[in-house]
Amino acid sequence: MSLRTINRRTYRSLLAAAGVAALFTFVIATPPAQASALDYQGSTFTSGAGAARVTFLASDAELRNSNGPVRRRSPRYDGYGPRQRTFATIGLGGYEPSDQPGNGVYFSGSVGTELQSPIDVGLSASWYHRSTGGSQFVTTFEDPAGNTGQRVVDTSDISTDLVPLMAFVRVKFPSGSGIQPYVGGGIGWEWLLVEGTDSDGYAFSDSYDGFGAQLFGGMNFTVSPNTALYGEVLFNSSTVSADFYDPFFGVTVRDQIDMDGAAAHAGLRFRF
Repeated sequence: MSLRTINRRTYRSLLAAAGVAALFTFVIATPPAQASALDYQGSTFTSGAGAARVTFLASDAELRNSNGPVRRRSPRYDGYGPRQRTFATIGLGGYEPSDQPGNGVYFSGSVGTELQSPIDVGLSASWYHRSTGGSQFVTTFEDPAGNTGQRVVDTSDISTDLVPLMAFVRVKFPSGSGIQPYVGGGIGWEWLLVEGTDSDGYAFSDSYDGFGAQLFGGMNFTVSPNTALYGEVLFNSSTVSADFYDPFFGVTVRDQIDMDGAAAHAGLRFRF
């Protein structure tokens, strides 16, 4: 073996030893990675030449459960943000007209939109029903001379059905405790059907209609993010009328019925 061959082997051995020593030095000099208290992992990207590095942190659980970009859950919507939602209500209660004897059952339903922060707009339909025997029926009439008078009809049985249809606005007041007071008002049209048998045994059936308005106030009691119980008191103002031919005077007269009254009802509110 020649001296030149020995020198070559020695030279290669020295290079290998130097490489191993450099790698060992790099490993020793590099500090170990430290996990944070929340055990987050970082993902980085750079945009453009020389752009600063931006780091987004995601938890291990988020990374393990995500098949794509990490999406963080939005805060629960409390009914007062800008997002518009559809709502519907259904309720049951009682209604008592001020100038008519007795009271009856009151059904109510509505549908609408949560327009802006505390404001609802929508349509409501209600139904007041009373059926009884031996009651009176009060109307106001205007005779051909322009005089007004009141007529009280005694009946052996009578059924009264009032249907108000309203466009309304409701303003809610946030409380942060799951209880949401509100006030509102509406305008619309109302229809009344009265039928029965008078005290002489003659059957009658009369229909009326006219402008109506309502004022109301109540509270929503949150059950879940999309469901609530509600309780409400309401004042309904309407005077419905109809034109009838009076054979005694031989002319058409206008008959009016005052259906002003107060209602109280409760039910469910749903959001979609």
